[in-house]
Amino acid sequence: MPNCAFVPDFVCRAALAACTMAPTLKRGFPPPGLAKNSKMRYLGSIYAAVAILVITFVLGLYADVRRDDMHARHLGISTRLERIVRLEQELTSLLSGAVLEQKLLRVSRYDTVDEQLTTTVATVAELSRALRLSGDVSVLLELQTGLRQTESRSLRYMRSGNWRRAREVLIEDDYVLAKKIYEITTESVISALREELAQREQEVQLLRQVTHVLRAAALGLLLWVGWRFARRLREDMHEQARLQQEIRGANEKLETTVRERTAELERSNRQLAALSSTDALTGLANRRRFDEVWSEEWQRAARKGEPLALVLIDVDHFKAYNDHYGHQAGDMCLRRVAALLAGEVRRAGELVARYGGEEFVVVLPATDAATARELAERLRRSVEAEAMPHAHSPAASVVTVSVGVAAGQPRHGADAEALLKEADGALYLVKRQGRNQVLLAA
Repeated sequence: MPNCAFVPDFVCRAALAACTMAPTLKRGFPPPGLAKNSKMRYLGSIYAAVAILVITFVLGLYADVRRDDMHARHLGISTRLERIVRLEQELTSLLSGAVLEQKLLRVSRYDTVDEQLTTTVATVAELSRALRLSGDVSVLLELQTGLRQTESRSLRYMRSGNWRRAREVLIEDDYVLAKKIYEITTESVISALREELAQREQEVQLLRQVTHVLRAAALGLLLWVGWRFARRLREDMHEQARLQQEIRGANEKLETTVRERTAELERSNRQLAALSSTDALTGLANRRRFDEVWSEEWQRAARKGEPLALVLIDVDHFKAYNDHYGHQAGDMCLRRVAALLAGEVRRAGELVARYGGEEFVVVLPATDAATARELAERLRRSVEAEAMPHAHSPAASVVTVSVGVAAGQPRHGADAEALLKEADGALYLVKRQGRNQVLLAA
């Protein structure tokens, strides 16, 4: 753990957060490229399945339209081919009956039937135009035209009363042969048209089957992609739950570490503050702390209108004590004097500090001159009663102190050093008067 005693708190927090979270992030989250490639694969599969479904839907619609068209075409051609055969038979019957009976009335419907036959054949030709046998239908039309010309010639003879000539025209070899060729061609065309229509219908049916297979494949692909996506989603949810658990654990650990570090920093700061305001030898407040407290108490007393007292204490003939007993004994003497002073000053707000060398100072808020002098006398007697030997002191055979006291009423704008100078002046006079005494500044 890094030493954060002299580092700002927020810097330590940021460093701890970065150090703690970096391994978690590195362990928990997959590489961005891998997740992106996986997502692109799923999207590509979905797009492909949707494209196949759209294509098969269009193909299926096209196949349905073609099937309906082929069905209508097949029905129309089949019906009209049957009608062609029936009308041809009716024309032949009309002509044969008229010749045999020699009655012109029998051919009165010839023109009507011929017109119906011509229209029907033209319709069949139109319906079969997109088929491969449209040329055979054209041949059939040519043969029909030739037969109609011969029959028209025989019909003219009938209408002129020349029944013998009309009969000869109908039994001529050319007409009979053309009639036979027409009948054979008609049967061939009818059979071929039906076969081609059946083949076209099979092709359309095959196209429909292909579209069904492709639709099933596309649906299967969508189902597979959905299953894979759901599986991946479940895995991602489990992974996210695991990562969240790790993050919660890491956060809790981080918070604990931050709290511990913060408490450590606060303790360090308090120690630094204490060290900066405490005298290392005696454990009392140092001169720096005294200056801060003295200024604060002066301002407070001036604001509240309360008295303020100050006591300056000097160990009598301490240099002689130090020279005779040694520096270690001198340090011990100062520590014992400091402990005695601190033991007597107990009120809240009062402060005992080492002023410098063998001098000490006591700040007494809300204390008048009489009370301050009484406390000073108690401090002097306490040191003397400790009976620490001092063989080279002219004042007494034990360690004693001289005390200067000053008290007054602080005012805004007044100099706080004035009261301190008064106490120092009183201490100076005590030293001149023989020491081991307490003197209140006038």
